[in-house]
Amino acid sequence: MDFESMLNDDLKTRMTAHVAAGLDPVAAMAKAQAEMLANNPFVPPKDGCPVNDLPPELLAHIFALGCAMEDEENEEDEDEDDGEEWETDEEGSDGEPDEIVNEDEHDGDDDVLMQSPKKHSAPLHAPNSDSDDEEKHDHSHDDEHGEEDEDEEHIVPFQVLVSHVCRNWRSVALSSHTLWTRLRFDGHLKPDAAREWLARANGLPLEISIDCSHAHGPHPDDVHGPVPPPPASMIQVLLDQISGTFTTASSTIEAVVVPEEGAEPPVDPCISIDDLRQILALLIPHVDEWKLFEVNVLRYEYMYIIHETLATLPGAPLLEHLGLYNYEDFGTEDIDHFLPAELAKPFVPFQGNVPKLQSIALWAVHLDWDASLSFLRGLQEIEMAYHTKDVRPKAETFRAMITNSPQLEVLSLCATGPEGDLEISELPALKALVLVDIPQDELKPLINSFILPALDDLTLDLLSDDYTEFVVQLVGPAQGSRRSLLAGLLTLKINALSCNDQAVDLLLAQLESVKRFEINCVGEEERFFNALMKAQPSGKGPMFCPKLEGIRVSGMEGSDLRKLVVERKKMGAPLRMVFISARDYVSKKDEDFLRKNVETYDTYVPSESESDEEEDMDSIGDGDEVMDED
Repeated sequence: MDFESMLNDDLKTRMTAHVAAGLDPVAAMAKAQAEMLANNPFVPPKDGCPVNDLPPELLAHIFALGCAMEDEENEEDEDEDDGEEWETDEEGSDGEPDEIVNEDEHDGDDDVLMQSPKKHSAPLHAPNSDSDDEEKHDHSHDDEHGEEDEDEEHIVPFQVLVSHVCRNWRSVALSSHTLWTRLRFDGHLKPDAAREWLARANGLPLEISIDCSHAHGPHPDDVHGPVPPPPASMIQVLLDQISGTFTTASSTIEAVVVPEEGAEPPVDPCISIDDLRQILALLIPHVDEWKLFEVNVLRYEYMYIIHETLATLPGAPLLEHLGLYNYEDFGTEDIDHFLPAELAKPFVPFQGNVPKLQSIALWAVHLDWDASLSFLRGLQEIEMAYHTKDVRPKAETFRAMITNSPQLEVLSLCATGPEGDLEISELPALKALVLVDIPQDELKPLINSFILPALDDLTLDLLSDDYTEFVVQLVGPAQGSRRSLLAGLLTLKINALSCNDQAVDLLLAQLESVKRFEINCVGEEERFFNALMKAQPSGKGPMFCPKLEGIRVSGMEGSDLRKLVVERKKMGAPLRMVFISARDYVSKKDEDFLRKNVETYDTYVPSESESDEEEDMDSIGDGDEVMDED
């Protein structure tokens, strides 16, 4: 039963009792409402709020936890990439229930269109990239079904919300400077808001995200007709009353305006060139406080402004992460030459003075690679994507970049790579390697140049070409080793890998240690899934992947997963964790069986970003489940 039905039943029961006791219907309704509203959690108790007795330090810690929880929820919805809007001010009393803050009394708290940043998870493919494997991949950085273009819910961020509750909470929130250090610019600039948040951060390290990737003008899916008025029912009135106090406390949430019939649809918020320059002007004086700096654009002219600006700055002493993402439509443009040519000039950000840089992501954005070697060192994560051949780093420069980072743990290359012949390079700490849309003739010498003793996580998301030769190379002895690179893997992710049946068996036969397997079974990759249910033809063992504990698949059905669970159990290697795409069909019978026969069963929405399911798979425990056959 939903919440509204429960309220309706409760209201009806109370009214019936009061009418039976002799009250007229109007009085009975009033008394029933008063009784129900007496337990409204959004109305402070008459004898004062016990939470006001908490020490300010504990209350500040609670606020910090609330912000962290909100960030986690945002990351779960990363595909939609919704931001949250914000605001602030004062008022209240001591001991007695505090007065709700009135936004009309705010001074300088015009935070509404500044938004809280989320950790960026770059997609594996460029938006709108053409190719006949477009159906195989979802290349758009927004969700494949356009979920990003749904009406955005503008929600007041947690730290702003608590600063509006009462005088005491506001005082604690504003003095908790860490609550105000994460700045996301997404929409038309509010200069006063930016200044206010920067002031509240009080010189602490800043995490800054500038999102210029909103399209100019409305998306067709965002054009809606007039919103119908709510039903004029007593239950609706009651619901409004129960939530009324909360709505008042969150007064920065703008009211929904019902458009007049025939009116022009609203234009999505976007950052103009002038807005971008104003944002940079506000942030540059604080460059010594930048800890994270990310920019997302749809047109390179925006990124060129970022490049020019960063090149003038003398340094960023605290910067740990730099992410520059260009989501321009790559289409069928010449992969050899950067366009537009007049914007191809490379730059060196921060004049090469970024002593604490740990990770860098460059999406269709290039640097003066040679001059940038002064700061492209000591990195833990490098992500490069979509560079035309004339702006890629030379082989010797690329080698210097990765070998000057002995603690490098993650290397992601998507439709990019070094130009020229690579010498052999050992990456002693590299744990995760992501290879996306790299032609086989480039991929084979690239992988052959790496010595990767610590690699345990490999992602392959390749073109629609036949990669049998690459697979044969991969299953052979790795550079600097007597065994295959695959033999030490704990996690293998195959989103797209075309090869013949023999290559499939050869690859799986090398996965002696793999515990987690992610397969996108929308094409030939289904053969990898099916092979997990058969014995090895080589006679090396009764099954492939003998240590496999968890699998995550898309493109299959619940009955397929059920069969896999049964067969792996029979072969003495039971699965303990199973995840399937929410878009794949699973009957109730199959779902019940899976929930009963594995430790963890769940669905997920396919995306290129990291998901919570992967974290769950990392927490695999010990012990076997008992198979419960129907």
